[in-house]
Amino acid sequence: MIQEIDRKINHIIEKQRLKKKLEVDLLAVEAELCEKNNRLAELEAQLNQEKGDVEKLEHFSLTTLFYTVLGSREEQLEKERQEWLSAQLRYQQHKEQIAFLLQEQSHLQRQLDALTNLDAEYAALLTEKERLILQSNPAAAQELIAASQEMAHLNAELKEIAEAIAAGEAVLEQVDLVISSLKSAEGWGTWDLLGGGLISTAMKHNRMDEARNGVNEIEKRMSRFRRELLDVQLNTNIQIDIGEFTSFADYFFDGLIVDWVVQSKIENALAQATQARQAVCQALENLKGMKNAAAQKLNAWQEKRNQQIIQA
Repeated sequence: MIQEIDRKINHIIEKQRLKKKLEVDLLAVEAELCEKNNRLAELEAQLNQEKGDVEKLEHFSLTTLFYTVLGSREEQLEKERQEWLSAQLRYQQHKEQIAFLLQEQSHLQRQLDALTNLDAEYAALLTEKERLILQSNPAAAQELIAASQEMAHLNAELKEIAEAIAAGEAVLEQVDLVISSLKSAEGWGTWDLLGGGLISTAMKHNRMDEARNGVNEIEKRMSRFRRELLDVQLNTNIQIDIGEFTSFADYFFDGLIVDWVVQSKIENALAQATQARQAVCQALENLKGMKNAAAQKLNAWQEKRNQQIIQA
């Protein structure tokens, strides 16, 4: 009977920790949504401005006449079109991020809605277990309850750490793909500088486009990783820093599109991607250390509880 109550108590504790985690995750998603929506409005205004600049140069005006006389109208028009394309890419990327976050918000809310009356169930189970132990061995009652609770918390902590590790490894996997694309682009770029021609130029553009798409996916996975890290840090009081990832992502959407294929820009992007990878690897190393420490504590409490049960 007591073992069955233990099983139910552990199950309730896991649900309580899950509820707390979901509440924190939901707040984080909602904050990120607010930030992304504000940024989307700014990008939309910028997009409209860039579009207007292109249209001004495409139609006759004093501005187009000025550039025509100077002989640089086509060059200026190409520049404006590139800036318009860059604005479109940033705007679309933010829309994708918002759609992803809305899905996350809905999913988290559904999970929270399914977790109700946990505190009342937990209190009732503790009362019942205490009553049963007090009937047979009053001296052992409080020690057994404390051991069971500590083990339940450690199990929940291990689960949260494992989720954070999985999220971090997902980020690392995508970062490695982006690094691979950038290295390939760097190689094709070198050949291009040596006179590789249209093929090397096309391959270089293709690899940079792969890297840009990869950055979109990294941002989604990094969003989850940050939330998982927040859950771990709230419950362990241990800080894990993964650095500022925004600058790396923004790099792919700032400036002219033509800048992407400049060799120095590719090298800079590769250096930033490598730095981001190191930060994620360090965070994963810290998490794995925490996992080992928590597992050792759990084993110690398991042994202690077994001895308490034997001696009760």
